[in-house]
This record gives sequence, C-alpha cells and structure tokens, in this order.
Amino acid sequence: MDQCDLFGDPLPPPEPEQVVELHLPPLAAPCGFRNRSNNPCQRLARDPVRLDGRELRSHGRLLLHCPMECFNGASAEETPTFAEAAE
Repeated sequence: MDQCDLFGDPLPPPEPEQVVELHLPPLAAPCGFRNRSNNPCQRLARDPVRLDGRELRSHGRLLLHCPMECFNGASAEETPTFAEAAE
C-alpha cells in the first residue's frame, strides 16, 4: 500500500469537462402540449408568451401560448393530420 506525500508536488489539475449546449424544444403554456383529457394535443401553440416585449422562457425553453381551441379540442391521436405533424 502506497501513501501519498502531502508535501510533494501537487497533482495536475483535471481537464475541464466539455459542456454541450442542447437546443431545447419550446413548451406550450399553460398546458404543456396536453389537452383537457391529458392526451397529446394538436400542438397549435405558435406565438411566444411575451411580457413587456420580452419572450418568456422556463429553464431555457421558450414558452408558446396555446389557444383554448386546442386545449378544448380533439387530441392529436384523434386527428390524423395533427398526429403526423406532432411526430
């Protein structure tokens, strides 16, 4: 068993880890892309949520305003054209 010398030369510093920036997809507000039945919605949210002209973000994700028609309407599984667009 070897013992380290506390008064010897210090070990070289570890190499810094590379940080990978990921592009996060937008998030619909207030529903999170779920309809009132908690199924995937039609994903009609397009307009960014703004406050004083600035786009709002949640943990780096752009918030998009989801219209009530999407929240109250059919789910993406029930509407084939929207199901293809959601994939």
